[in-house]
Amino acid sequence: MDGTGENSKNEIIFRRHVVDRMPIDCWNDVWKKLHQQIVNVDVLNVDAVPAEVYTTVATAVIWSMRLALSIALYLWIDNMMRPIYAKLIPCDLGAPSKKIRQPLKRDALGSLGKSRAKFISAEERTGVTFDDFAGQEYIKRELQEIVRILKNEEEFQNKGIYCPKGVLFHGPPGTGKTLLAKAIAGEAGLPFFAANGTDFVEMFVGVAASRVKDLFANARSFAPSIIFIDEIDAIGSKRGGPDIGGGGAEREQGLLQILTEMDGFKVYTSQVLVIGATNRLDILDPALLRKGRFDKIIRVGLPSKDGRLAILKVHARNKYFRSEEEKDVLLEEMAALTEDFTGAELQNILNEAGILTARKDLDYIGREELLEALKRQKGTFETGQEDSREIPEEMKLRLAYREASVAVLACYFPDPYGPFIETNIKSIRSRPNMSYAKSSGKVFRRKSDYINSLVRACAPRVIEEEMFGVDNMCWIAAKSTLEASRLAEFLILRTGMTAFGTAYYRTLSDLVPNLASKLEALRDEYMRFSVAKCASVLREFHSAVETITDILLEKGEIKADEIWDIYNRAPRISQPAVSPVDEYGALIYAGRWGIHGISLPGRTQTVSDETWKLIDNIWDKRVEEIKAEASMEVEEEKEKPQLLMASHFL
Repeated sequence: MDGTGENSKNEIIFRRHVVDRMPIDCWNDVWKKLHQQIVNVDVLNVDAVPAEVYTTVATAVIWSMRLALSIALYLWIDNMMRPIYAKLIPCDLGAPSKKIRQPLKRDALGSLGKSRAKFISAEERTGVTFDDFAGQEYIKRELQEIVRILKNEEEFQNKGIYCPKGVLFHGPPGTGKTLLAKAIAGEAGLPFFAANGTDFVEMFVGVAASRVKDLFANARSFAPSIIFIDEIDAIGSKRGGPDIGGGGAEREQGLLQILTEMDGFKVYTSQVLVIGATNRLDILDPALLRKGRFDKIIRVGLPSKDGRLAILKVHARNKYFRSEEEKDVLLEEMAALTEDFTGAELQNILNEAGILTARKDLDYIGREELLEALKRQKGTFETGQEDSREIPEEMKLRLAYREASVAVLACYFPDPYGPFIETNIKSIRSRPNMSYAKSSGKVFRRKSDYINSLVRACAPRVIEEEMFGVDNMCWIAAKSTLEASRLAEFLILRTGMTAFGTAYYRTLSDLVPNLASKLEALRDEYMRFSVAKCASVLREFHSAVETITDILLEKGEIKADEIWDIYNRAPRISQPAVSPVDEYGALIYAGRWGIHGISLPGRTQTVSDETWKLIDNIWDKRVEEIKAEASMEVEEEKEKPQLLMASHFL
């Protein structure tokens, strides 16, 4: 050990051996001898410096390894737990989203005067595109063209083309008007403001106009932009209605503000496209519908067969079918069976079919599930599963005969516009259970079609009487007679195809008293012919009726192909001809002006001259009484005192 001191004359005071090698118990002896001689001693351990440096580096390496191990362990746990995070935390765990510019906030009327429209920026997406709207491609092309003009305003202004200020969708509920607006918001790439017609009206005066003004001001600050007002008839209905004294006045203030904002005295250079949707076009104010405000009025109607097929394919993307070929066949069949169905109803059919598939624990959607879902959509739940009930054997027999007679008459008088599909006895209803297919569009009907419908409607009544007798008929016969009578009255009163005349009568109350008896006589004549013709056909095809009845009692249902096969192979029993309808004979019997003079009910009874003289005397006497009353009133007026006044006061 080396030591130095200020009072020492020698540089080396004591040196024995290396300190590191000194036994530990010798330190006390050495220190006792040294501290008496040394005033200031610095002990330097030469080997301690590398040891201290080595300890610092090793510590840094060890902690670096620990840190690397911790980071690796964290990343591994994060990768394992990220799917769970994605389900539990409904947000993006990646980079923070960009700050979206929000509409301006105005303080008019406080929070009441602010618009409640939902704002969708140009960067946001609604998750709905034009591919989700199928069936009416021309509407999509129109909207895509309008959006292109709105986004490229200068290019089209150089050609003298301006963007339409408004587009109005109208049509039945469920045809996809709001879906179109969502598709525009998802694909236009423009700021989008979505509002509802009821968002503007409040109980406080001036709120509706303030909200409309705030909505259009925000839209112009983001121009070019789009405003969508759903159910616009809530604020845009005609002025001067019955509610003008109450909330109607406030609603009209909002309507007037919309009219001013869309095309008023002020000229705005910013481009704002207004899209409205309603299913009550008839009640909208004419000033709102004029060109310059809503330049395009587009009807979103019911889809055609090809459109229904396209809609079904869109909603069947995430549904499971056995194969693509079977899927195409089933969807084409459903498109043919869903005449006059909207897009929302078609979507519900596929969803209901999926629910039924899950209930039956099946892997694929089949034809049975689709047909049952179609029945549910029509409101018919008598599928044999949900509403199963015990039907008495006698009632089953009556239902089987009723359905068999209706099927035979449907084959004898086929309806080209609505062929039957099947029939069953699984449910008890007042009308037959026969299912018919609908044809596209509104078809015309001839007089013979109405008469054939009359004959078919009489089938339950006739078969009840033929098989069970007049004394054993039940309510089935009464319901069919009521339906046939209504058809006969419709033919006589509303079509103008009979000898009753070409005048149109909506109800029986529109008839004058002397025509009621003629209507009754003509209706009875049509009912006579219908019942007689129906009985003749059922007797002629009695074997077919019995065969179809046996199959219905055995299986509970029968398809159209099997019915036609039985009908064509059944032996026939010839029947005498039925006398045709004698319209003029029935009217003459009831009394008809202008054919055989003035007649009363009965073919030979006429009005005599004595009767006419009696009627004339009664009328003349009544005229004399009216004249006497009028003359008495004139005399009373003359007897009253009169006030005389100077001419300059008159």
